[in-house]
Amino acid sequence: MITRKSYALAAVCFAGCLTLFLARVPRSAAQGAPPAAGPQSRPAHALTGDATRGKTLFENNCSTCHGIDATGEDGPDLHGVPGALGDAAVEGIIQRGIRGSAMPGFPDLKPQDAADIVAFLHTFDTSTAGAVSGDPKAGQALFQSSGCSGCHMIDGQGGSVGPDLSRIGDMRGPASLKERLLDPGANLPQNGTGFYTAKWTEYLLFRAVQKDGQVVEGMRVGEDSFVIVLKDVTGKFHTLWKPDLKSLEQEPGKSLMPSFKNTLSSAQMDDLVAYLMTLKGAAQ
Repeated sequence: MITRKSYALAAVCFAGCLTLFLARVPRSAAQGAPPAAGPQSRPAHALTGDATRGKTLFENNCSTCHGIDATGEDGPDLHGVPGALGDAAVEGIIQRGIRGSAMPGFPDLKPQDAADIVAFLHTFDTSTAGAVSGDPKAGQALFQSSGCSGCHMIDGQGGSVGPDLSRIGDMRGPASLKERLLDPGANLPQNGTGFYTAKWTEYLLFRAVQKDGQVVEGMRVGEDSFVIVLKDVTGKFHTLWKPDLKSLEQEPGKSLMPSFKNTLSSAQMDDLVAYLMTLKGAAQ
């Protein structure tokens, strides 16, 4: 018979094994970087893309995350990406996605479809539509003075309550970043495809009330049928046994991160976004 203590011990052992596994994951894979080009990364023959057809395909499949003009929303700005990574690499990402990231694959798209989308992205090669107004240096000073570094890590420096921002400029567009500064609890990101793995809403807040009346509020970082693990605003983890809770409720729309809507001016917001857009990770 499985007891509460044996279950907790098993959970601890699992967490330890998971930590050791993650420690062995290469840095590029952990950051969701595209896989290195290999025999399967490049088509057998070069395909000439149709930008007009690619525009329609992009709007139907990609614009929800990357914006109608590819300047980025929930996903990153794609201007200049084919030139930086190469057409074949981008075509491969479109079809297979990026493992360990929110970028899904589109296996239903044929190689010609992917080539057409890349051709459409090339139409932005001389565009400045994705340019960000604001002063990155002033934004960096705001990042420090506003307490952001207390919760967010950049290149190994800073807090761990919020997500690591070392590559946020590659992962989000300026419109999405500004939206999150104004309303951090809205449109939380999801991991998992819902096919091989369960959909998982990241940074979702929960309010747990134990039978003795003690209240624990924090974002969910782990959960199964019997246990939920919450991380509070101080970074402390609370492992809670569900049968011992009086109530457990989600708090959609709330966030441990404060809104900057009433604390930063429009110009300061532009500066902060401009700084965040410079964070592309250390050179590989």
